[in-house]
Amino acid sequence: MFRRDFIKNALSAIGAASLAKPAFGETPAGKPGEFREPARSVPLNSDYDIIVCGGGPAGIGAAIGAARSGMKTLVVESGGCLGGTWTRGQLSWVFDFKNGGICREITDRLDARGARHGGDWKDFVYEPDAMKIVLEDMASEAGADLLYFTNCVGAHVAGGEMKTLLTESKSGRQAWGAKIFIDCTGDGDVCARAGASFEMGSEGDGALQPCSFNAIVRVEDVDKLADRITAYKKEGLNGHVKATKLNLKDLLDVGIDPSYHMPTLFHLGGNILLMMFNHQYGVRCDSAADITRATVEARREVFKMAEALARTDSPWRNVRIIATCEQIGMREGRRVRGLYRVSLDDAVGGARHADAATRATFGVDIHAPDKESNRQKTIKNISTRPYDIPMRALVCRDVDRLMMAGRCISGDRIAHASYRVTGNAVDMGFSAGREAARLVSEGRTPHSLAAS
Repeated sequence: MFRRDFIKNALSAIGAASLAKPAFGETPAGKPGEFREPARSVPLNSDYDIIVCGGGPAGIGAAIGAARSGMKTLVVESGGCLGGTWTRGQLSWVFDFKNGGICREITDRLDARGARHGGDWKDFVYEPDAMKIVLEDMASEAGADLLYFTNCVGAHVAGGEMKTLLTESKSGRQAWGAKIFIDCTGDGDVCARAGASFEMGSEGDGALQPCSFNAIVRVEDVDKLADRITAYKKEGLNGHVKATKLNLKDLLDVGIDPSYHMPTLFHLGGNILLMMFNHQYGVRCDSAADITRATVEARREVFKMAEALARTDSPWRNVRIIATCEQIGMREGRRVRGLYRVSLDDAVGGARHADAATRATFGVDIHAPDKESNRQKTIKNISTRPYDIPMRALVCRDVDRLMMAGRCISGDRIAHASYRVTGNAVDMGFSAGREAARLVSEGRTPHSLAAS
């Protein structure tokens, strides 16, 4: 009798429990087409003073700057290495490096490995995988902690201040507290998740600069392609244009009208070259579908080019792709509203600021927004004078304790087309990291810089 009553009561309890919450796989109640995520507790780590979101050029600069200043620093990176577009994107050609500071340290370390080729201290070619170890060594020596394969997926704001970063990884969902967060994702992902206002594309039509998809290739004899390889140190911009015209003719001769009408070759040493032959248009940084489409289309085009050139009896004979980039190169994403907005007037007029984070010297460089425009005029250039980017442009206007470095800083679209290059990104990142450390040590927040 006791056994029958026990089983009856147990079945009744199970039935009641099944009514209290959805069965496994059932969608919690919500609007049609909407999944309402159940609330849950997430492990919180508050051990860090400064958390850098993104380990690309700006992120590595910020992490080293903060860690060397004595702050306990963490870099959260979605990939499996530091460097971002330098490494995962195989950019391989650096623009607007500085003759000193963190930039000179990087060039010296590349030189020590024999991994820098062509150009000079300001503009040069490097080997992407050597850059990975150089940056990891520098971060480790500075004392920064690294967390790879981890995405920044949320930001909690209270009282107008960012309090917590949410991440997703193989370790699951985690929460991270810090005194200051620095968004170095390139696209301003963390600022957007924190509710900060931003701009994207041109006013009116929202046109965006195209992406580039790079590939490293091996050729039979690099000397036979010498006139097609860009080397700014020798002939400047004119030499670059002349070389790209030869590459374009080679492609047209094999029946390929490329998506980019200034296909560029860089020499990485030996018979190894970098092909920057592709453009992908209309790709929004906040659309996984856009980025996926662009990546698939670009890889297909790059292989089509290489395979067609390989079949010719020309200097391209038997060219082989060694590796395509893991991460397509985004030129334009969000421009987060800051305490100061860098403008074209700043760039053209050579603005000076007492709180300068870096001095940009690269001119405005706007790539055509679609393939047809690309055929007519591939790049629009505007000359600038060396100009300062103030620290206030690196401070999120709408959310305190949140800064940014790299191409997502506060500026208009035309100025962005100048300061977006990676030499500026790593240098302003280093300045942002040091400034964040100073603010933490003084018990201040980034919004206190508004009075500067």
